[in-house]
Amino acid sequence: MLTKIEVQKEFDEKELFERLRNVKLKGFPNVKIYANSALRVEQATSERIMGEIFTPQPRVYRDYLDRINKMAELFQEKGIDIFRLNGGVDYTAFDEKDEATNWTIIPPVVEVLSIFFGRGLDYQPAIGSDLEKSMAQSGSKLNPELEELSFKEYPKVLGYHQVPIICDGSHRVHSQVEQGKSQNLLFVYSPELGYPYYAAPKPYSLVHVEPTRIDGSKSDKVHVLTEPGHKLLYRLFPTGGILSGEVRPDVVKK
Repeated sequence: MLTKIEVQKEFDEKELFERLRNVKLKGFPNVKIYANSALRVEQATSERIMGEIFTPQPRVYRDYLDRINKMAELFQEKGIDIFRLNGGVDYTAFDEKDEATNWTIIPPVVEVLSIFFGRGLDYQPAIGSDLEKSMAQSGSKLNPELEELSFKEYPKVLGYHQVPIICDGSHRVHSQVEQGKSQNLLFVYSPELGYPYYAAPKPYSLVHVEPTRIDGSKSDKVHVLTEPGHKLLYRLFPTGGILSGEVRPDVVKK
């Protein structure tokens, strides 16, 4: 349990954008996915999030939400509102054993992606040549589950549509949605073409809360690529100096 924080550095929007432009991909260390993107911090109401935003993981956890609310209290004591950030904060978190971990908190990140709607979600046009080569090498393919995704919230007209999907900070987003409050989100417009976000968007209206995460439980995520290359497209925020956590290791199947 988080017991205290120490702020190491507060940084502004300019530095936030500079860090983001250095974020790389797990499977493509030479690709800076946001290097040429348009970046903008926008205030979003809970109604906008519920009606317009998508999430790759509709399952959120009560103990994670409690942790977010505790973190918000600790930052508020320092005069920082983590739901209204325009830049970010490097900080050290301490648990009940006084063990320290360094982190960075920025506004939740929302990528605005161009996705082709045909029969379900058609990701083939989004696959670039480098990704195609990596898929061939790893033996991965486009996930057939993508074609089965069909929700009333998706556009009914065939063709390309702009879809905003949360790719970092989903529990922080939902903690404010539960309270009906507005919050700052960091929108990324036009990330590098050819490397779509690693999981498919699902309507925010599907979000549901469960008590806690159980290791090995089935995820609600639909990965764009099948194993073993399903993590090739993970955005590695620490490579840009944003210490928001590493990619979880694969679960060993018995």
